[in-house]
Amino acid sequence: MTKDGVVLVDYDYCIGCRYCIMACPYGARYFNSKESPHYKPHPNLGGGGADKCTWCYHRITKGLLPACVQACPVGARVFGDLKDPESAVNKILDKERINLLKPDLGTKPKVYYVGLDREVR
Repeated sequence: MTKDGVVLVDYDYCIGCRYCIMACPYGARYFNSKESPHYKPHPNLGGGGADKCTWCYHRITKGLLPACVQACPVGARVFGDLKDPESAVNKILDKERINLLKPDLGTKPKVYYVGLDREVR
């Protein structure tokens, strides 16, 4: 985990065993193989390895939005600093009914869903 709370795959540590993929309670990790549509060679293994969304860490560390947030034509995704009371994400959290995925696991998720309870009925 980075100092700002983003969970990344440590490519220096990954041996491509896929255990983290099986263990991830959110189904967020995948095996990045040559057959994957967005394949990129694993820096140390040459072939595939575990991967996951990084919230475009290379972008957010430069003050940019993740690509999915920037590209969404209807503004369905919001990204922001939870420590900033004036951020767009905090304004939504203050007025909308939100849900988390699997909060009972104690992983302290920081991805919030508006209206998720209406979708799962």
